[in-house]
Amino acid sequence: MRNHICKLFILLFIFLSFTYIAPGAGYEYTIDINKSYQEIEGFGASIAWYENYVTAHPNKAELYDVMFKELDLDFLRLQNWYGKRDRVAQHEAEIVREAEKSLGRPIKVLITSWTPPQDLKSNNHLHGGTLIKENGAYAYDKFADYWYQSLLAYAEEGIVPEFISIQNEPDYNATWNSCLFAPTETEELAGYDKALAAVYEKLHQEMENPPLLIGPETIGIGYTDFYKYLEYMNLDYIYAIGHHLYNGGDYANPATFKHGMNKLAEDYKDIPRFQTEFERGDDGLKTAWLMHTTFVEENANAYFYWDLIWDNGGLIFLESPYFKYQWRTEKGFYRTDEYYAFKHFSRYIKAGFTRVDVDEGHNRIKVSAYISPNRKELVIVGINTQVVEQRIKLHVPGFNFTDSELYKSVFVKEGKKFEYEGSINDERAVSLPPHSVITVRLLAENS
Repeated sequence: MRNHICKLFILLFIFLSFTYIAPGAGYEYTIDINKSYQEIEGFGASIAWYENYVTAHPNKAELYDVMFKELDLDFLRLQNWYGKRDRVAQHEAEIVREAEKSLGRPIKVLITSWTPPQDLKSNNHLHGGTLIKENGAYAYDKFADYWYQSLLAYAEEGIVPEFISIQNEPDYNATWNSCLFAPTETEELAGYDKALAAVYEKLHQEMENPPLLIGPETIGIGYTDFYKYLEYMNLDYIYAIGHHLYNGGDYANPATFKHGMNKLAEDYKDIPRFQTEFERGDDGLKTAWLMHTTFVEENANAYFYWDLIWDNGGLIFLESPYFKYQWRTEKGFYRTDEYYAFKHFSRYIKAGFTRVDVDEGHNRIKVSAYISPNRKELVIVGINTQVVEQRIKLHVPGFNFTDSELYKSVFVKEGKKFEYEGSINDERAVSLPPHSVITVRLLAENS
């Protein structure tokens, strides 16, 4: 029995030796601004449901700034409602208009179809099913016309999307608006490859400046079918590979996505990669960690959080404007931990910035860095995944900055969120409390 106990203590000591980092030990990170990776195209989120909660909200003037200006969003992802309601942009027209007013610039719109209208569905229902067959053949031409007519209708409302995705999660049989497409046509399912070709050809025949296509927007990346979609579809038809992250790794340990992300980055390095939907609520630290992993391991060019607003979570928890007496907050909305985690990337890493190399000091302290096109601004995001405080020291040879800003969030109960902490010290050393995220801006002269 004593031998067993001794062995357990030895194993425990070895485990702690590898997992515990002494507080205050300090790790050095060297940022090589001359070794660059992907160009960042931006950050986005979806308002695909509850749009009416936004436009009817009594505090929407402040809400719009919280949604757009404060996060400095680049993209807004919308659901294609054409054929499912009388007015396609009943609420979205105001949201896009107010987004651009808040930002002081245009916002790039991605419209995704959750489902075509029910008269184009095999089950005559918005939920599930696939594309209808006519005379024994799937009606790809009618699906393409659905998209063409959708874009005309949205244009009349003042919304001209830069990007579209022909089908959200074509590989997932959902109990909400959905439509299944196999990677290539089968007896039971229409083929995503043929649907994509039909839409691309229709839009390029009928429109002078058709939107760019993103696809296949599968539920994840870690399984064979994902690569089958990419194998069968004509990649010349798409601008970027779009995907979600609901499989391919374990959200509780974002490092488990590394293999699938590395494969995608290597096999399709010449095509931009957009992570267009993911969320798991109530964990700001894991949100930041997964964003870091996506940019560093996949070399992703854009990252979208799933729900910008929701009635039970999202980046912004939004209470119903129709039942104000039930509000649990003074203003009827609040920023979640995921909001602040997302903001650590989106607020200062601008479209056009390029990710540069970081010589990692320790694998449980995640650091990534991004430089502006004019090389006058460098943004560094650090994540302490440990349960003890850590210190890091930043070395940035060749980047002579004259000013700096430090922002910090601590993702524990009642921890501060995205607080400004002044400049970094002369030693360029920064402390990271347990489960914290920092953003450091280094500003060169005349930036």
